[in-house]
Amino acid sequence: MKRQDKRNPNIVLVGFMGTGKTSIGRRLSMQLRMRYVDTDDIIERDSGRRISDIFAEDGEPAFRELESEAVRKVSNLYSYVIATGGGVVLKEANMVALKRNGIVFCLNATAEEIYQRVRHQSHRPLLQTPDALTKIKTMLEERHPYYATADYMVETTGRSFGEIMGYIKRVFAQSIKVSK
Repeated sequence: MKRQDKRNPNIVLVGFMGTGKTSIGRRLSMQLRMRYVDTDDIIERDSGRRISDIFAEDGEPAFRELESEAVRKVSNLYSYVIATGGGVVLKEANMVALKRNGIVFCLNATAEEIYQRVRHQSHRPLLQTPDALTKIKTMLEERHPYYATADYMVETTGRSFGEIMGYIKRVFAQSIKVSK
């Protein structure tokens, strides 16, 4: 099926915290001359609060609703690199919305690699636990079926930014070529 719209689709990055969505997303947007947006930034801007405060004061269900609201906003964009929060995949409606105008790439990493990347970050509310590595392993296992709904899976453990971005750019360029 050919796309009638001449605008390019979005590159959407999903995946667990610490897999590189923000770092890769910012670099990709610069290299591809696309605009960049992060759903977590939208949530913080619109609510006037930090995500960790939303979790602490209102709980995860309230945060997930704000997250879905942010997804509804970004899913109407074109030609953006969109980085999402790690749990955005937990609601099927979020993934449906993101796929409407985007190609969804799930960034993956091992639990041990994620732990090394995020262990000193105090702004990760779901990891404020005595055994963060076990929590990461449990959450990865629970979320795996949701992450698997992405269009493409991208392993980030042991790979450079250049390798990861090269793969995403090749897939994206091929997708645009096929759809036009």
